[in-house]
Amino acid sequence: MPHALLHVLSYFFLGLLWLFFLYAVRMVFVEIKRSRAERAPVPVLPPVGTDQLVPLKLKVVDPPQRRGRVYDLGEEVTVGRSPGCAVPLEDDTFISSVHARVFHRAGEFWLEDLGSTNGTWLNEERLGDGPVRLQRGDRMKVGSTTLEVTR
Repeated sequence: MPHALLHVLSYFFLGLLWLFFLYAVRMVFVEIKRSRAERAPVPVLPPVGTDQLVPLKLKVVDPPQRRGRVYDLGEEVTVGRSPGCAVPLEDDTFISSVHARVFHRAGEFWLEDLGSTNGTWLNEERLGDGPVRLQRGDRMKVGSTTLEVTR
């Protein structure tokens, strides 16, 4: 085998080793991030009275061209630009594809940001890492859209 070909193959093999090493390091960081997310405290409250779902809705209050649209809250509702979301806001360019979620737990509704770029705001305060309990009258801002929790 020519010496030049062996030289090229050795560099190719060395490159493959580096790619494997970088992939392994990346997987370690992914697992560390996943384990931190699993350890994050998730509020679990005892059932309040009956465990019936309170029929709450999300109503668009801003911008004016979408004002009045109403979305029912079920067990879990996603908000985002993707048409697959239960609350699709396709024309809002400041919202992520899957921006936030509203979910039901222990008789109450909770709001959680799903790692969006511009953040999720509840009553003019930016959400942190964990979910926040929703109440009737709360105002949620995602991108340039403001939604109000109503009955």
